[in-house]
Amino acid sequence: MEPFISSAKDINVEEIMAAIRKKIQDKKDSGLLKQREIDEIAEMELQPLPDFLEIPNTYENVLYPGFAEHMAPPAPIAEAINETGLAKGILKKIRSLFFPLIRFMTRPLYIELKTAILDLQKKVPIVLQSSEYIRLLHNAINNMIVEASKLKTEEELLKTKIKILEDKMEFLENRERALEKKLPPS
Repeated sequence: MEPFISSAKDINVEEIMAAIRKKIQDKKDSGLLKQREIDEIAEMELQPLPDFLEIPNTYENVLYPGFAEHMAPPAPIAEAINETGLAKGILKKIRSLFFPLIRFMTRPLYIELKTAILDLQKKVPIVLQSSEYIRLLHNAINNMIVEASKLKTEEELLKTKIKILEDKMEFLENRERALEKKLPPS
């Protein structure tokens, strides 16, 4: 079975552990430490210090990357149709006779389609503005999450420091009581 902790050949681990055990026993004998406190220290859960570099701090357009650059206006409908051939020429003449009737029948549809296109063109800036608001809100929420993570990490770090300070203060109070017991009464 391999040892839990390995050390260099010139370091005598047993000697160091014996010195630590002797110091603990001396403190127990003088009344500075109690067995309960030693057990608490031995069973204490080790918590690593948080690393602030692990929290990403990004402010980039992740929802719509390159949206504004790739947004193009609607393409115009191509109306150029190549008309050649005898049948097409005959149909063109017949169509020119019926064209006023066709125009009369399709005029309401044409007007409705034209107003719909104009309404859409008016709404395009609103859509672009809305997408810009969505991107800004996304980045703001992303930054709030990053800052909240940093604050949570800092809170955990401060809790750990408070626990260490409480332990040191309790140790100093016990030491003070032990020293007061050793002093002769005045």
